[in-house]
Amino acid sequence: MREVLLDRLPPTAHTEFLVYVMGPYTTFRPDYYLRDDLTIDDADLDMGAFGDAETELQDELRDIVEWLRTDVGVNAFLAVDPDIPTEGFPDETDAERMNVISQSKAYAEASNAVVFILPKAGVRDGVDIEIGAVLSGFDLGLGEGTPQKSPQRFHVFREHGVSSATLDAVPHEYEVALSEYGTRSELHEQLERFLAGVLRSERRGDLSSVDGSTD
Repeated sequence: MREVLLDRLPPTAHTEFLVYVMGPYTTFRPDYYLRDDLTIDDADLDMGAFGDAETELQDELRDIVEWLRTDVGVNAFLAVDPDIPTEGFPDETDAERMNVISQSKAYAEASNAVVFILPKAGVRDGVDIEIGAVLSGFDLGLGEGTPQKSPQRFHVFREHGVSSATLDAVPHEYEVALSEYGTRSELHEQLERFLAGVLRSERRGDLSSVDGSTD
């Protein structure tokens, strides 16, 4: 998978440093849940830093990926970028087809760093489950033996106001760091700091190479 990603993703300043970016692609639509006699303005809902009703959340994540690629220089990507089809399409015959969980685990295994970005405005149905599946897939849970990938390579970023008992448990169950942000600039700063730390650890030899081997 690492060879496939390096072949299909456009080069960056640090092409070999793959960063898999995960997060909800769908923006929460409050008007779907409101009573007919109640408008969005009446509800006075705070949709957070990525709650622009005119912009799909996938496009917001795409902007983050492009910022990581151009300003930070890492080879960041979303699940849809390598153009590997997922199951669920009856007419799809491509031999590369994978189910979404297997695909995410394969992307995570091939990457130098994996980030989960959870905005307040996102529909997270299934996202918490996918996070758990990916982390468990590398035996990161306490008492599950030697991790197949260092928890230092994973980080969860959630916006202030995102409430989830599952996310609260991540640092304790998987020893994966969790940070909270309030603005886009704060998220950028935290992402850059995390990735710089992973890169330094690789250069010092504290983390094993991901090029055909596991941590």
